[in-house]
Amino acid sequence: MPIKQKTQEIAKYLLSLFFFLPLLAHSQNQPGIPKPSGPVDLNDTSDLVIYIIIPAIILILFLVFRKRIFKIKEEKQEEREEKGN
Repeated sequence: MPIKQKTQEIAKYLLSLFFFLPLLAHSQNQPGIPKPSGPVDLNDTSDLVIYIIIPAIILILFLVFRKRIFKIKEEKQEEREEKGN
């Protein structure tokens, strides 16, 4: 399959995805369910945990594991270079 044809197929799928995503998002709107429109009250412990603490923990873990992955990749690269010499 030529590259141009693959690119056209990918573009076709992405375009159809862009058309259907708003429909899917709109279908998630439930009538009759209250929707809070005010700011988040961080005085409530559960809101503080959900909106501040858990995302901070996820971000810290992501940064730690990313650093570890880079270190492992560098060690493997150094081992390959040593084997090559």
